[in-house]
This record gives sequence, C-alpha cells and structure tokens, in this order.
Amino acid sequence: MASLIILLILHCAASQVVWTPIFVDSQVDLWTQGAQGCRCPFDASREDCACCVRDGGCPCGRSAPNRCSQCGLEQHCGNMCNVTIDSRYLSARSGKSFGQIKSPSLEGPGFCWYLLQPDTGQRVEIQVYRLVSVGRFNGTSCMGGFLQLVDGLEPSPRPTASQICGTNERYAPPVVLFADRGPANLLFHVAEPTLRSQFLAFFSFTPSSSSQGAEFRPRGGRRIEHTECDWLYQDFLCRDPESCVLASPGYPGLYPANQQCKYHITTSSIQTQVHITFTALLLPHNHCATDYVAVYQGSTPSSTLLTTLCSNRRTKLTYSGPKLLLEFSSGPPVPPYDYNGFVATLQFTEGTWSTEQSVGLEPDVMMDGTSAPRQLTPRPGCDVTFTGTETRSGHFDTRGGSWSPSCSIAFIGRRTDIIHVSLFNYRLRAPSCQSVVEMYDGLAEENVKPRKRLCSPVTKHALDPSGRFLEQQTFLSSDNIMTLVLRRPSPPLSSTDNEFMDGAFVFHDEQIDGTLRPDTLCDVDYYGLSSPREGRISNPGTQQLFWNIEGALRCSQRFIPAANQSVTITVTSLARLSPDPHCHTQCGDDGCRCVTKLLPLPQMDHLLVITDQGQAVSCLCGDFQQDWLPVSLRSWSALRIIYSIAHYSWTMKGFSFSARYVFTTDAVCGYLRMLEPSGEIHSRNVSKTGIRLNYYYHQDCIWLLDSKVERQLTIQLDTNQNRPCTAWNVSAYKYDENSSDGFGELLHTFCPRDRTKEVSLPWKLDTVLLRLRAMTRTAPDYVIRWDSQIIRANTRVSGPTRAPQAGGRILPSSWLKVFLLLACSALISP
Repeated sequence: MASLIILLILHCAASQVVWTPIFVDSQVDLWTQGAQGCRCPFDASREDCACCVRDGGCPCGRSAPNRCSQCGLEQHCGNMCNVTIDSRYLSARSGKSFGQIKSPSLEGPGFCWYLLQPDTGQRVEIQVYRLVSVGRFNGTSCMGGFLQLVDGLEPSPRPTASQICGTNERYAPPVVLFADRGPANLLFHVAEPTLRSQFLAFFSFTPSSSSQGAEFRPRGGRRIEHTECDWLYQDFLCRDPESCVLASPGYPGLYPANQQCKYHITTSSIQTQVHITFTALLLPHNHCATDYVAVYQGSTPSSTLLTTLCSNRRTKLTYSGPKLLLEFSSGPPVPPYDYNGFVATLQFTEGTWSTEQSVGLEPDVMMDGTSAPRQLTPRPGCDVTFTGTETRSGHFDTRGGSWSPSCSIAFIGRRTDIIHVSLFNYRLRAPSCQSVVEMYDGLAEENVKPRKRLCSPVTKHALDPSGRFLEQQTFLSSDNIMTLVLRRPSPPLSSTDNEFMDGAFVFHDEQIDGTLRPDTLCDVDYYGLSSPREGRISNPGTQQLFWNIEGALRCSQRFIPAANQSVTITVTSLARLSPDPHCHTQCGDDGCRCVTKLLPLPQMDHLLVITDQGQAVSCLCGDFQQDWLPVSLRSWSALRIIYSIAHYSWTMKGFSFSARYVFTTDAVCGYLRMLEPSGEIHSRNVSKTGIRLNYYYHQDCIWLLDSKVERQLTIQLDTNQNRPCTAWNVSAYKYDENSSDGFGELLHTFCPRDRTKEVSLPWKLDTVLLRLRAMTRTAPDYVIRWDSQIIRANTRVSGPTRAPQAGGRILPSSWLKVFLLLACSALISP
C-alpha cells in the first residue's frame, strides 16, 4: 500500500510539471538524423559523414564528422563550453528558438558557462535530462559540483538560485528551470577530481505572452523594486475575472532554493472579499517545514496566520482585507527535483449595504465602553439613511444598491451627536464636472450650498500604487445631521458604470464621549464643568473609520477639571498587551512607569498618562501584571490618557483597555493669589475610597505671594511626613512677568524629609511663586507659613534691620520723619 501511495504521488507530480516539448524521435540526437551515409562537407569524395536533419541542422565538420549541430552553433561541436547562445542569431541561422546543450566530458575539477540571450518577450527555459558525476546531494545542499541557472550576464554562482547535482541521474520528467529577467547563465561546475563529468539539457527561448503551460508568467501584479521576488496585487487593477494571477518564481520550472517571496494583496474597500484559488500546487513531499505557502491577515509575517499549504494540497480560500500577505517559502533543493511551486488566481468581490462587521472581527465599542447597536436594513435604490439610535458606526458603498443618477446617504444622529465621515474611495469618470460628490452639513435641500464638492473626472483609492494607505480624507459635521450625495449623468456612461463612492462613519456623542478635536481622528477633551460627573472610557480603533489606518496610532483623551475640582482616572482592565522584551512596567511609590531598553517608547505599545506640561505621571507597557489593577490616579490639574500603538492595523488593532473617570468638587489645589504679607497654607485631607493598591495622587498647585511692599520674605514648611523629594516638594521661584508661565529663577526647594525648614529670601523680593508638585501613594500633609518683615536702611551698621512697629502695625512714614528730626536735634544740641 505504501508503495502504491508513493507511485500515485509521483504520477501526480509528473502530471503537474510542464515544459516545452522538444522531441527526439528516430534520430541520433536533436540535429543528427544519422551518424553516417552523407557526403562530408570538408571532402566531397567521402560519403561517410553524419546526415543532418533538414530543418535547422548543420554538419560539425572535420572535428566531428559523425555529428551535426544546430546551425549557428556548429563551431562548438568539438567542445561546447563557454558558449553564447543568442535567440535572434540562432533563429536567423536555424529558424528555431530551441536547441540542445551537450557538455564536454570534463575531468574535474572544471567549469563551463552558457550565456543565453533571449529576444524581447521571451524567457529562458532549461530542461535537464542527464547528469554524470556532477556533485552529490548531502541532504541539504550540493557538494562537489552543481548545475545552476542564474540571471544576468555574469557567470557567477548565486546562493539563492537552485542547484541540481547527482552522480548518475536520468530525469523523466526533466528538471525544468526558467529565468524571467533577460539574459541568464547556465553554470556547469565541478569542484572535485572526476574521471568524466557531463550533462545533457535542452534550452528554449519561450514566449512570455501566453497564459498556459511553459509559457506562463504572473500577470496583473507589480514586482516590488529592490526585492528578489516580492509582488503587489491591488483590487482595482484586478476587476476582470482571472485578470490577476500569481505564481512561484520560475514557474512552471524548479523554483529557487532558500527564499521567502512575499505577495502583497490589498483591497480598497472594507466590504471587499478576496478569493484565492490555487490552480496548481506542487511542493516537495514531507517538506512542509521548509517548503510551504502561508497566508497572513495583514502585511507582515507577524500578522495573524490564516492558513498554511504544502505538498500538493490545492484549495480555494476566501478572506477579507484590507491587506493579505501570501508568503512562499522554499527550502534546500530536494532530488529528484520533480516539483515546481504554485499558481493561484485572484478574484475580488464587493459586499452589500451593511453596518455589520466582518466575521471574526470585534463588535463596535463606544467610547463609554458599551457595545454599539448594529443595523442591516436593505433599501431600494441607492438612497440610505443611517440613524444614531440604530447604529453607532458603519460602512457605506453606493455600489451596494441599484444604479440611480442620484445617490443620497443621510446620517441623522442623536441630539448630542456629531458625525465623523471618512471617504475611502471614489471614482468620477464623466468629463467637465458632470459627476459630483457633494457634502452637506445638514440635509441636502434646495438653495443650500454644499460644504464640500468633488468634481469629475477624479479618482481616489484608499491605497497608493505601492500598497500603502493614503492619508485619510475626513469630514466632521457641526451638528447632528450630515448628507452625502453622488450625482451622475443619466443615462450612465456605460452598461457597467462604476462611478461610486464608499467610506465609513461614526456617530460621536460629545456629551458622553468627550469633545472631538477638529482635524483629528480620535483626540477628545472632557471638561469638568460640561461633561458628566463620571463615565467610562475605552480604547479607540474598533470603529470602521479606522479601517484604512496602518502604522503608528496615537489617540489622546484629555480630562480638564475646573478650578475647584479634581479628576480621578482608574484603569480597570488591560487586555492583549503583549509582552515586549524592550519595555516593562514598574509600579512603586511614585507611580507606574515604563522602563525601556534600546527602543524609544513611541515604538512600543503603551498606555500613558501625562500632564499638559508633558510630565509622565503613569505608564503601562510590556509584561504588565493584571493583578496590579486597578491603577488609579487623582489629579487637580489636566491629564491626558495617550493610547499608543506602534503598528496598528484593522486586523491587528493592538491592546484593549477600560477605565472610568470621576470629577470631584474639592477645591484642594489650583492657582491662588495671596495678597496678605503674612499667612499660612494648610494641606487638605483627601481620602481614597475602597482602593488600596496603586492609588496615586498627582498635585500641581501654585500660590502667588503678591504683596506690593519692600520686604524680606521668610517661608517655612512644616510636615510630619518623612518622604523623598521625588514624592512631593515645594519650590519657591522669582516671579517673571516676561515669562509665559510667570516662573523665573528657582530660589529654594523644600523637601518633606527636612520636616521643618525656614528660608529667608532676598530683600525687596515682593512677588514670589510657590509650587507644590506631588506624585505619590500618600497625599501630601504640610503647613506653609510666610512672613514679611518690612525693613529700613541702617546708616551706622551695614545691612538692613527690622523697622520699629507699634501695636503690631508699621509706623506711618510721616511719623518716622518726625521721629528722625527729633533724634537729630537731640544729637546736635549742646
């Protein structure tokens, strides 16, 4: 039974290997009809020379009277080594585009090259039938010699090109090799001593215009520059059936060894399905670890693996975009070299109207963390209305309905909604603005001018010719209604009129999900006075609006408490944050921080909480431990949550998180102006509720001591906490009216470990800024006292002295003048 299975496999393999038929019937060889019996061209009296075939054969002459060769190569009969074979010259001399290569019998070591120069529209084909003492296969590669076909004019071996070898091999079917990039060299190399090394092969300059058999070539795609074998296939170039075909390098011949070839497949619409049909697949049996075809949902091998094919498993696959990667991997060449790779056709089909997401993708999640309702409502024609009460996000495509000269897509949100729309693709082919796309900020009514107008002829694809997503073309409504209208000439330009537009939309509730910043995709602000007192927040990137985003994604959610408020942000869950060897999280008394190695933080997935001044107060990345959650941060100044994905794509959206926020009215901290010459500032008692681990306080409080008198200011800090300066501290600065924030020279910094400390500031310094900064698990506990000593110049003793006081009050300047006059009179009188 096992032998029968092997025979069946070999039969299937032989049936899939294709080569150009070059027949040798009842002849000595391809050009010799008989070894004797014809007149010798070098001696008319002799008739014992070879008889040549009439169609393309020429006698070899005195050096080999019993052989014929192809006309144009007869000078190489005696030693066919280091030969240039030019297609045009050969066709002119013999009328043939194919021939035979019979190498000399080398006593190794030895080397011969055969340069084959095809004409325009041709590829080089080699069929190897016989090897004698040309190296040996050691299980992974050829040792001691090989036969190899390489691209280019230089006869230099290439490690990536397939090498065949064997001690005494006859190949039926032959080992077939192709070269597709112009001139190619067939290299015959023997690196060890041998008695007789030789090979027999046919060559053919095969047309590359046909779509079947040995003349097959990939079509519909574009070879990616500066790569060995990578290709790009885009859906808008493959609309006709079987217009796009991809194949392994050199198909239907033996493919190169030890290569990874990438075939990038892109779609321009979120509803487009990709159908991949493998019409041929022939890879070495039992070598699935090295020779295979892998399909990934994404653009890199690190994307989600969808399937792997190997051996001779042919199949049909259907996947959604926006990007697929088909990777062909080849291992070492495996005797008897009876495999030739794969061929696959691509077909792209469009979906219908829907706000459903594709199977396997996550449902829409609103910024408040709740699941979004979804809708699938068919309507006649191509007029569609989406309402914010039925669905929160979705995709639209005018190709999903029947043709009409006018297609209207209306978005009607809830009272507090705005509409965010992104146009992925559109094509307007009519001349002179006969076709238009109009965008209305409201309903499309008569005598209302559109906010934006796209005029034909114009085309936009979601991706550029290199397969990269173009910058989004987004629009934001000013209210809760927006309308898109596609107008086309009637009758249509053709029976297959493909003027259309498609894109995605989101209903954004500014009362719940924050105020969306203009000209941004996902940056929002929450204001303590207008936003709900508390709410839930989650990661963006799940709505269809993000479908054509690939690369770095950075979304900011900013929380701005009022002057008498604080905001508390609590991260309650964190999922799919994959371990990263370049970053890990450390949580301590001064908060959670990201510790990076080698790579900068923006190149790694992370969740960052920062102040408006750019101070990082909390960061989560890498191997974050789930038992550290929840992590809470309470702040009396504005905070931003930065959701950062280093490599975002629709199929690999990055990690997810959920959090909640609370605005609290407590008036603990802020920016206060103190006009009194002396006074005290006491810390407020703030308590955390129900959370013990990883609850942090962030404070950035500023007091302006502004007393317009000449004085010497003394500041004292008292605390019962023995904490480092990094936990919290109070700094005194000169006030600089020319500075944007008022901060001038740093005068002194008080640390809580000092417990009690008093500092006298320079004389006549009447305006000073005090700043408290804290990032700690324990709320700061302190008393700040300041006292102003009014001073006068002492003419007898250098330096200032305290001015006399009466009843705790400063003497008026007129009384002081009288006092000085009386004192001077007493000193002068005898």
